[in-house]
Amino acid sequence: MTAHELRPFTHVLHVDRTGSTSTDLREAATADPAAWPHLSVLVADAQEAGRGRAGRSWVTAPGTALTASVLLRPRVPAGRLAWVTLLAGLAVKRATAELTGLPTGVKWPNDVLVLRAGDEEIDGWGTDRKVAGILAEVLPEPHPEAEPGVVIGIGVNVAQGEAGLPVPWATSLHLAAGRAGAAARPTVSEVLLACGRHLAALVARWEEFDGDAHAAGLAEQVRGACVTLGRRVRAELPGGQAVIGVAVELDPDGHLVVRTPDGARTTVRAGDVLHMRTAGA
Repeated sequence: MTAHELRPFTHVLHVDRTGSTSTDLREAATADPAAWPHLSVLVADAQEAGRGRAGRSWVTAPGTALTASVLLRPRVPAGRLAWVTLLAGLAVKRATAELTGLPTGVKWPNDVLVLRAGDEEIDGWGTDRKVAGILAEVLPEPHPEAEPGVVIGIGVNVAQGEAGLPVPWATSLHLAAGRAGAAARPTVSEVLLACGRHLAALVARWEEFDGDAHAAGLAEQVRGACVTLGRRVRAELPGGQAVIGVAVELDPDGHLVVRTPDGARTTVRAGDVLHMRTAGA
């Protein structure tokens, strides 16, 4: 690729195989911050020990998926970093829709779905299918000369067939496009560059307003893309507890607000969220 084609990334390291792009990038950026500026990316053809939410593993075969981690050093107050996962999800949602023409949406907090991509309903997912996931982690306290950093792990199923999907509620861009009769079959490189372009634009807007997602208009854009809002959900919280109700809004920090049957409102800051079909589900 030419320098122009690599934009908006400032530094790119491509490897054939790794355990986890996020682990590698975190260690490299912590050891030598100057070598890894804002919008650096580490991308691997295959990943053998990738990490998802709740410690789940994510393994990819060569050439079938985007496995990349992007280093952000956003010029925003640390207290506003909770929005970074949602902004990354919005970027991936826009990139995948742009490249394929498929309807996509964000499932709070960190999944991107192709909507109505399945023939059968699956508990917690309906007929939507997961095509991408995002995992963000803040780097340890930086050296005095370095800005704070956040590693954004991005995994997108691009070219897998049915047999190559990790779970029944997953799909790939190529499978979903074929099912919908769409001609677009983006490459892994095209997905990476589209995700990077949208992410860079969103973060720049966020920085322009000192990390205030509401003043920047980004909170409204995230809400518009979030297919969890308005749905009956089951939020499985750390520690084994669960909250069941209707997802009614995002709070000022991007956390999910769930209205339970008794009318109370519970703020979900972390956990897995399942979409439920009916009140008795």
